[in-house]
Amino acid sequence: MKIAVIRSECSFTKGGAERYAANLCRELCEMGHEVWVLSEIFADDIHPDLKHIPIKVNRTSSSLRNRSFNENAQKEARNLDADQIIALSRSYPSDAFRVSDPLHCFWMKIRYPGKIHRFLQSLNPRHKTILSMEREILDPANTRMIVTNSKLSKKIIGQYYDYPQERIHVIYNGVDHSQFTADTSLRERDTLELLFVGQDFKRKGLGPVIDAITMAKNDGHICKLRVIGRDNPTPYQSQADRLGISNLVSFEGPTRQIQEAYHSADLFVFPSLYDPFANVVLESLACGLPAITTTTNGSSEIINENKDGYVIEGATSHLASDIARCISKFCSLDNRQQQQMRQHARSTAEEYTIRRNAQQFIAHLS
Repeated sequence: MKIAVIRSECSFTKGGAERYAANLCRELCEMGHEVWVLSEIFADDIHPDLKHIPIKVNRTSSSLRNRSFNENAQKEARNLDADQIIALSRSYPSDAFRVSDPLHCFWMKIRYPGKIHRFLQSLNPRHKTILSMEREILDPANTRMIVTNSKLSKKIIGQYYDYPQERIHVIYNGVDHSQFTADTSLRERDTLELLFVGQDFKRKGLGPVIDAITMAKNDGHICKLRVIGRDNPTPYQSQADRLGISNLVSFEGPTRQIQEAYHSADLFVFPSLYDPFANVVLESLACGLPAITTTTNGSSEIINENKDGYVIEGATSHLASDIARCISKFCSLDNRQQQQMRQHARSTAEEYTIRRNAQQFIAHLS
């Protein structure tokens, strides 16, 4: 099959959506398909048979960036002899659109809970453009089928758009098990090592995590938090200073050695306000690291409560206290029980492979 894949960035070294695009393209090539990737930013180490078509983007503003990428990508796609067009970024028309980025209609509700504030923000050119493009993409006449990586995203589409539910397919992400290997050895520590990984600290819930460390400390549980990701740490460093726990929180920026970070931690904490499916949760499980996450993160759907992690209600005023409660629950386990959670985490992740994800995608596409 000849397949054109549209994604603004396609690389193993970027965020979860960019890595997903790279993994899918590589796997489709391995399955024998002829694949073009239409992208602005592209890593040439994905697969030798993958063909890259560069897309020019007008970066004058966020609005123009989104519009120009879609228009230029579609122009190039029309010149290809492709059997199927897969959109992994906001682009239309396509045979299949995969919800990789947050659904903007729902994120606006989370980000701006006040109706008046949300309405005023919807007039912002960036938000206005993304919402308009989202409506066009989720018009059944423009997109033959939708692929979501969680039931959460499928539910949100049903709440906000008139798109046929039978044309929406849930396919959970996969993880590279050769890269993300598990360390399930028995450990004995006096201090709990927490890990947070994310590029958007506010949306990913870093603030409540820092509050939770203080609460856990007051309950007699000393935790150290390692923060990895590209964002401005200053507000969160100030928060830790105010709470008197700056010695317990370290900000390290992005890293290429993320597996080492997963292996060195005891508990992954990712209380996202909203994510369609944060792949870092699946990566942590694959490395034998139990996770705390939220119902507003689609990857919470693969967590088995109290067995390989904990799921708490997302985007609430009591998020920090819920995180602290989970930390206390984990700390109450003995070393052997914590080891069992790490073993269960790896076992859960083994079900989700990149090959399985690509096969399911092609099955629905065909």
